[in-house]
Amino acid sequence: MASTSTSSLAACFRRAAIVGSATLVALCAADLRTASPRFYPDDPLWTDDDRAFDASKVGVVEDSNGYDFLINTFGSPGERKDVRALNVNSVDEVPDSSWFTNRIGRSQMSVGEIVRGPDRLDRVTLEGWVVSGGKSGGIQPGFRMTDPAGQLYQIEVDPPSNPEMASGAETIGTAFYHAMGYNVVDVYLAELDRASLVISDKATIRDPLNGKRRALKKYDLDRVFERAARLDNGRYHVLVSRFASGTFLGNFRYYGTRPDDPNDVVAHEHRRELRGARVFSAWLNHDDSRGINSLDMLESTKGRASVKHYMFDFGSILGSGTVYAQRHRPGNEYIFEPKPGWLTLMTLGLYVRPWMTIDYPSVPASVGRIESERFDPLAWKPEYPNSAFDNMRADDAFWAARIVSKFSDEAVRAVVGKARFTEPAATDYLTRTLIARRDKVVAAWINGVCPVVDPVLSSDGALTFANAALDASAAGPPERYDLQWFRFDNVADSRTPVGPAIAARSGSARAPEGLLSTGEFVGVTITGRHPEHAGWAVPATFFFRRSSSGWALVGVERGL
Repeated sequence: MASTSTSSLAACFRRAAIVGSATLVALCAADLRTASPRFYPDDPLWTDDDRAFDASKVGVVEDSNGYDFLINTFGSPGERKDVRALNVNSVDEVPDSSWFTNRIGRSQMSVGEIVRGPDRLDRVTLEGWVVSGGKSGGIQPGFRMTDPAGQLYQIEVDPPSNPEMASGAETIGTAFYHAMGYNVVDVYLAELDRASLVISDKATIRDPLNGKRRALKKYDLDRVFERAARLDNGRYHVLVSRFASGTFLGNFRYYGTRPDDPNDVVAHEHRRELRGARVFSAWLNHDDSRGINSLDMLESTKGRASVKHYMFDFGSILGSGTVYAQRHRPGNEYIFEPKPGWLTLMTLGLYVRPWMTIDYPSVPASVGRIESERFDPLAWKPEYPNSAFDNMRADDAFWAARIVSKFSDEAVRAVVGKARFTEPAATDYLTRTLIARRDKVVAAWINGVCPVVDPVLSSDGALTFANAALDASAAGPPERYDLQWFRFDNVADSRTPVGPAIAARSGSARAPEGLLSTGEFVGVTITGRHPEHAGWAVPATFFFRRSSSGWALVGVERGL
């Protein structure tokens, strides 16, 4: 019996991870001498069944700022390994799961849909709401309120030095991350009348001196508003965030798995949506993209509990540092980075770190501090190392860059407009900056592999395909494409080349004579030659399966 190839075995394990099956994992590993098919009849899978097993016994993981910083800065959590993301389907895409839902990356979204994001309501007024508790953590001042229906929300204020900044960043970030595909909570902007606040008799707050809970008093709210930007009409512009449904489980980590969650079978550093988040973070300057700014909630459906994973807390993105304009270092250097520190020390301060020379333009205070001219996507860094970000490969980056490219200029401006900045100059500057950063991000990462996408093989042998880099205006046309066709044995996972390599000038070609007459599977490997983008020589391979209506795309490999 033929032996199972490495790629076939890897595909088996990836499929096991996607369908959430521990049994399939065992079958894949049971006998490496037994051949297993590369593609199954239901490939490609677009749903990751990671709610299959009851997770009601999952406990809380709530890391502190200090722990998260230390373990990621001085430790090496997770596996640093150059392996393909383990949760992609057979066509190299991320299926829908408790982590991610394909939105703008897979289907058209109107500008209105992008702007609305996860919001259930058109607006909130805070009329009839009561103060129900103190805020549990974070540096942004705030408290909790409950609406007349009993739904819990968190209220947060902007710093006096930068009105509208943190609330604007949260509003913009939420809309973008939702459209990208992540789970986020609803956020709204509202005006609050301090004098009309009613404190519930049951409202409590954790005393910062002894850590014990006590009744929330008026002076607790006074402390919040002492650090809040006030409007000319005496009211306060506030961010209103809806609490997620379910039971609080703390945060997830960008490495490992939850050992008590039977559905969490893919190490987080090998999940593409977490690796690719590095690209999104660079675009939006989400330097605070770390485990403590995530959220896990236990949800129950039809008697079965499962964990839903959220991207959470966007108050420190774009030009916002939450309670001040973003500092110069974030996004350019880790909090602790030995080399530049030693260079500064050894030269007695003569060494000037590059980010210290960035000249930020004068902009409205609501923008904070963000720029695009000196921005280098490849050099961008979060606050400290991130295992998933460090494992990002060219194929992960391509996936994410293609999603970023789907946000049109119109969509970017509309999302920024959702922040309702008082000064039009703030909206104009931030829109221009995000468009310029978008273009840099896409150009940096969409050209790292051959950017051929959406291949279609007709029954008569005509192949057509698109080029994601050309569609995004991130590159000019190539000198040529080179195509190598092959027959594919699905059980042995073996390829038999058919004919010599064929050159094509545009996105169309024909399969060799006779290739489509026999067999269930065929494939083609495509590379591009471009004088400015060496990454186009990294091959993209496409597998097609015969169907009743012709040839259907069943597999994609990039950079393998």
